[in-house]
Amino acid sequence: MNAKLIVLFIFYIFSTVVHAQKLTDSLKKQQPAVITMNFGKGIQFNSTDGLFTLALSGRIQSLSETKYDVDKKTAAVDFLIRRCRLSFQGTAFNPKFTYRIQFGFSQGDITASNIAEQNNLILRDAMLYYQASKWLRIGFGQTKLPGNRQRQISSSSLQLVERSISNNNFTLDRDKGIWLFSKFNIDKSLFKSTITVSSGDGRIVSNKNGKPCYTSRLEWLPMGDFANSADYIEADVEKEFKPKLSVAVVVSYNQDNNRTLGQLGDYLYNYETSNLFYYGADAYFKYKGFSAEAEWYNRKSDKGIITNSSNIAEKNFALSGTGFLMQSGYFVSDKNEIAARYSSVHPAEKIKSVTPVSEEYVMGFSHYFKKHSLKIQTDFTYLIVGDTRTIIHRLSGVITF
Repeated sequence: MNAKLIVLFIFYIFSTVVHAQKLTDSLKKQQPAVITMNFGKGIQFNSTDGLFTLALSGRIQSLSETKYDVDKKTAAVDFLIRRCRLSFQGTAFNPKFTYRIQFGFSQGDITASNIAEQNNLILRDAMLYYQASKWLRIGFGQTKLPGNRQRQISSSSLQLVERSISNNNFTLDRDKGIWLFSKFNIDKSLFKSTITVSSGDGRIVSNKNGKPCYTSRLEWLPMGDFANSADYIEADVEKEFKPKLSVAVVVSYNQDNNRTLGQLGDYLYNYETSNLFYYGADAYFKYKGFSAEAEWYNRKSDKGIITNSSNIAEKNFALSGTGFLMQSGYFVSDKNEIAARYSSVHPAEKIKSVTPVSEEYVMGFSHYFKKHSLKIQTDFTYLIVGDTRTIIHRLSGVITF
């Protein structure tokens, strides 16, 4: 009996050792999970098999803003967290599948631009991408439409503290739908195109009639790609060794739109809708610390001023007209840049009686500690809206981690 127990015990120990050795050999074949950290690019986690990656990054922008009314001779000062963002992106068990999610937590990030909708706007981007071929990538979800260049440039990569008034009035902003991205070379030229079919009502969830918005953007880079693909980064932080230029055209058609700014704004009164046709062009040039940007956009609407049937004193409209901006900057030293901008909004003739021409003149200075990932910016704006004149000073600090 004792001999049998001894034999069984020896067999048990032997089998345990063999199993442990097999498990050890199996683990040795797998690569250890990897965590990397790079300032400005967040923390990246890689799975042991290398098929799943997750990059976690964030951004904070603190802002001080002083406004002086030239006519009334009154001033107001405000301090706020302009932006507070958290992003997740990576590959999903196959290098062809990638994803991106972005949340916003500051008041400006989550405040609805449509007072009739109580949507939770903490979600800014939620996209799944599939690299179908070398030249075609498909996206499905919610993100920025391929409209004007300045809106597509991340707010973390702006040359001045805020975007222009032309952008604020004529951007297509974010929407929900399907994106088709492609790019290809012809000799030294690079061509990029984006085609989207989207809901047309932006980030909010509304009872739209199901007629989508169609948008297309085509870009031509005659001198090839920018260093680190910096055609969507304001300021020549890469100090391009050779001249680089990007020229683009955009067309968008939003059927039966029900908001004042297309994908943004309040609902039109009386449940009215309008067909919006949007088109324009932009260009960006960089060379040895110098950058220059220009944008021109036009929006046409088949509706004019709409009077609220419940209160005839209230009127609104789908904004139509033209937006224009010119912006330029130059690095006076390795980390210090000066920049200037002129921008204007000219409403269409049919709505001029209720909305005036707007113009802004901006001068700014930026000190880049670590390119756009850590910077301090300040600028002065002279804003003219009809007969109202305002001087605005902004001081901003941005950290992207």
